[in-house]
Amino acid sequence: MYVPEPAGSDVSVSFNDLENSRYDSSWREGRRVVELGVLADGLSGCEKCGIPLHLSHSIGVLTCGLGSFLKVQCKNTICQHLNTIPTGKRHGKIWDANTKLATGMMHSGIGPSQVNALLSSLNIPTVSTRTLQNRQNELGTVMEKVAEDTKRSSLHEEIQATLESEGTDGLTVSVDAGWQKRGSGRSFDSLSGHCSMIGSHTGKIIDYEVRSKSCRICENATKAGRVPKDHDCRKNWEGSSKAMERDMVVDMVTKMVDKGVNITKVVADEDTTTFSHLRTIHNNITKISDRNHIRKTFSSNLYGLQPKHKSLSTKVIRYLVKCFNYMLAQKRGNPDGIQKGLDALGKHPFGDHTSCSDSWCSHVNNPKQKYTALPYGKPMRDSHLQESLQTVCSKFLKYSIKLSNLGSTQANESFNKTVSMKAPKNHHFSSSASLNYRVAASVAEKNTGQTYVVEVNRRVGLSPGKHTKKFCYLRDSQSRKRQAIARTKKAKRRRIELKAKKCQTTSCKEIREGPTYMSGVGIGDPNSAVKEIPRPSSVPQLQSLSSIKDHSLVFFDLETTGLARTSHILQVAAVCGDESFSTYVMPKEQITPSASEVTGLKLNNGALYHNERKVNAISISSALESFLSFIEKQACVILVGHNIKSFDVHVLFHALDSCSLLDRMAHCVQGFLDTKYLFKLVHPNLCSYRQQHLSDVLLQCTYNAHDAVEDVLMLKRLFDTVQFCDDEHSCTTCTFQYALSAYCYQRVVKRNVPSLQCLVDKNVLSAGMAKKVAGSGLDFECLRLAHSRSADGIHALFTEQCGNSSVRVTKCKKIIDSVTNFFMSLNES
Repeated sequence: MYVPEPAGSDVSVSFNDLENSRYDSSWREGRRVVELGVLADGLSGCEKCGIPLHLSHSIGVLTCGLGSFLKVQCKNTICQHLNTIPTGKRHGKIWDANTKLATGMMHSGIGPSQVNALLSSLNIPTVSTRTLQNRQNELGTVMEKVAEDTKRSSLHEEIQATLESEGTDGLTVSVDAGWQKRGSGRSFDSLSGHCSMIGSHTGKIIDYEVRSKSCRICENATKAGRVPKDHDCRKNWEGSSKAMERDMVVDMVTKMVDKGVNITKVVADEDTTTFSHLRTIHNNITKISDRNHIRKTFSSNLYGLQPKHKSLSTKVIRYLVKCFNYMLAQKRGNPDGIQKGLDALGKHPFGDHTSCSDSWCSHVNNPKQKYTALPYGKPMRDSHLQESLQTVCSKFLKYSIKLSNLGSTQANESFNKTVSMKAPKNHHFSSSASLNYRVAASVAEKNTGQTYVVEVNRRVGLSPGKHTKKFCYLRDSQSRKRQAIARTKKAKRRRIELKAKKCQTTSCKEIREGPTYMSGVGIGDPNSAVKEIPRPSSVPQLQSLSSIKDHSLVFFDLETTGLARTSHILQVAAVCGDESFSTYVMPKEQITPSASEVTGLKLNNGALYHNERKVNAISISSALESFLSFIEKQACVILVGHNIKSFDVHVLFHALDSCSLLDRMAHCVQGFLDTKYLFKLVHPNLCSYRQQHLSDVLLQCTYNAHDAVEDVLMLKRLFDTVQFCDDEHSCTTCTFQYALSAYCYQRVVKRNVPSLQCLVDKNVLSAGMAKKVAGSGLDFECLRLAHSRSADGIHALFTEQCGNSSVRVTKCKKIIDSVTNFFMSLNES
């Protein structure tokens, strides 16, 4: 039978009532929160006979939230008393663990559903919502009292700090409000809001207010047609959500004045008519505008000009906002300087420096100096844009006095973020006192740090807790360190660098991807796809084999139809130990005269001849399969050849790729060893490193060169003359993966270079730079698309960061400007 839980208690029935649904005889299942000291004391002796009890003698458990009572049978045959052993401390009938769970729930910004989701995941019995709400109400009033005490002490600190720094008791405070529901920009209908008043010297909250338009208990009673029960109703607002901020600010200022506190200046944003209403009540208070909101207003005006002016890119807007911020910082307290700065801001980006000062503008003394933050490093030429920019600046001219003395509501914004963490906007806390408790917790944390949790526990009558104190002190210490580091020049410079890097990375990705997410982008033809510029590819970095020991060395050689890397194979030969392989291949293209002269191989009437003798030639696929079968007989194969890195490997990969056999080779070949580079290391002073010359010098013999069989046999003899050392000669080797990457890179270059030939012919790019551009995955159409998508598109693509900390193409401004100017002239024509 279920017995309702009385208010303010965690225990619902007599401990001997074993029929209660909360009693569980299977006490070994699941997990429990246990205070070891309390449990040890309870098991120290039977209540009647005093004989020590054993946990294994438990016959059941009565769960009360996180707390519980164990039923332990005394095994004394005479006594056999059923002892009730608590697993934790209580204050009155309330379990400490449940109260502290409610503290953690509000401190961490979660609700009963999230608490029980966590407990159930840990296989700990869940806690009823009613228990959590009761414990929350128990703690909430204490939290509000702690917040009130921190307000009073913070107000005293602010008055003292103002007297010490300014010699007057006139306080400067900042105010800002936050809402429990996000506003869409068109609709503000939050059911609640909060507002804070923060002293400018201490940065602590000296007052706060909460407004709520609803109460769940009152609304439910109204729907049921009955009078609401006695409860802590927090509904205190009937107006619109937009008017909450004005009312809360006026209320806080009025309370301060009634207390005898002299508030002379109020820092607030430009989003409400708060100050105009405040002046009708307290006309001796001066309003100071918020620097961040002024900056946002200026940038919003610039973004509003973007649809009319194509040259006003996001990068240009960031530059103009940066200049605006610099001007506000440098001309603080100087209204005339603000007017001159706004006048210069409308001219400086367009090459007109008549209103500039040489203290901040280097173009006054050097008119030809480039603009580092403007496209192509040149001043803008759009006269219509200049007129629009001057119109925007003129709007701010009449507020020069206000702009010369700006404040900040950053501390209020930080407090609003803390509130949003303790009362997340995706959860509804507005219709109960829970929101007020969580705002009070945020106030206490803002003023005293996370140690407010220790103070709340102390006032409720609970032990602060060793681990609670340790963690709170640690987090407060970490927070102070972070704040101290964040104020240093090094940290500020680092933040600017990271922001610039993030902006550049985002810009590169958006230029490569094209339009993906914007208003109305999908209204057009659904079948028309936006071309995406390929991701950057870079020159492969050499990966050498760590050792050739325990590997099978297979010496091989190819004879081809020409010197191109795409030439067809005429003969394949290989040797490994005493085994050898050789076959002739019927090419599908003509043999060049120079190749025939060197190899002695010729095509005549569909037959292949070697030194005028007809040979048996097979197809390339059959030849490669036979070659791979020969290699697969060995274990851990390394292919050894002369000058293979720059020629034979590419020819072999081209043939394997055309026959779809690359994957098969990847499974049996570990890497390659180029003997040409090996002999350069071992014999550094030779005049030539052709294989014929090496055999003549090192072995004093000649052989039938350019016959694949003879070549590999001689290469094996030459290699045997070298004492290979892994440490010294590993650079002559490479892994199979590196060789494959180099082949793929060259294939990309070959595919893209022809489209860039026009840039080479017009001296826009050198032949070498064109190959580098092509190797990065870019062709002419990619460059044209990048330029059309952004004025800085070429710069963004060329300087895009790759994985190996290098750029995609180059950072050279001369090259970037040359390519950009080419496409600009192309568009103009």
